Amino acid sequence: MILDGKIVSESIYAEIKEKISKRSGDLPSLVLFCDEPDPSNKTYMNSIRKRGEKLGIEVIVRDSGSNPIEEISELNKDKSVAGIMVMHPLKTADERAVLAALNPEKDLEGRTVSNLGGIVNDEEFFAPPTAEAVMEILNYYGIEVKGRDVTIVGRSNTVGKPLALLLLKKGVDGTVTVCHSRSRDISEKTFNADIVVSAVGIAGFIEREMIRPGGVVIDVGINFVDGKLVGDVDFDEVSQIAAAITPVPGGVGSVTTALLFRHYYKSIERMEL
Repeated sequence: MILDGKIVSESIYAEIKEKISKRSGDLPSLVLFCDEPDPSNKTYMNSIRKRGEKLGIEVIVRDSGSNPIEEISELNKDKSVAGIMVMHPLKTADERAVLAALNPEKDLEGRTVSNLGGIVNDEEFFAPPTAEAVMEILNYYGIEVKGRDVTIVGRSNTVGKPLALLLLKKGVDGTVTVCHSRSRDISEKTFNADIVVSAVGIAGFIEREMIRPGGVVIDVGINFVDGKLVGDVDFDEVSQIAAAITPVPGGVGSVTTALLFRHYYKSIERMEL
C-alpha cells in the first residue's frame, strides 16, 4: 500500500477551510522570519505563501533586520500575527537566541525549548510538524503502533528525537529504537522493526535487505539526485516487500506543510480564548 501524503494533507486543508468559512472578520497573518534565505528556502517559502493564498491567509516575509531579537519581540506582541516560522538557517542572526526569544505559543514549528521539552509531559503548544506528520499518516491509514517495534533512523531535533517522544506517549505506546551515525548494526535494528522511519538525508540509505517483508516504511528524507527529489529509501526495491510505504515526493512533506497551517489556526483559537 502506498501511504499517499497528499490525501492526508487535503483532509487537513479541508478541515482548516471549514473552520475559516465559519469565521467573520480578517484573519491574522503568518510570518516567515528569515535572514538571507538560500534558494531551497526561497522555494519553500514561496510554496507556503501560495498555500496561504488558497486558504485566504496572508503570509508575510519578514527580514530579521539589524536587531532580530527586537524584531521577534515585536512579532510576539503583535495581535495581528498568529504564527511565526523561523526559517533555518539564519545566516547572520543568532538562531538559538532568536528561538529563545520566540513566544512558544506562536512557534508553529515547535522548535522552542518549551515546545520540544513540553512533549515529555503533554504540555507542548506545538510539536515539530514533520515528526507530527509521521504520526498523522500512521493514524490516517489505521496503522497500529501500540506494542509494536518502531526503529527511527536519525536523531535530529525536528524529526528523530521528538518523534520518539510522540511514539512513546501513553495511549500511543510504541516501543522505540533510535539509530544514529554511531549506532552499530543498523540493518539488524531496522529489519527487526514493524515500522521503520528514516530521516537521515542520504539517498538510498534504506535498502531492501534492511526491511522485514510486511513492514511499514515511512520516508522522511529529502535529497536531490541528478536534479530529482528522492527520499532515504530505495523506493523501487523496498516497495516490493513493504506492506505500506510513503513516497517521496508526495508523502511526509505534503502533510508537514498542512500541519503548519493547522498549527496556525490553533494559534488563532488560543488567541481568542
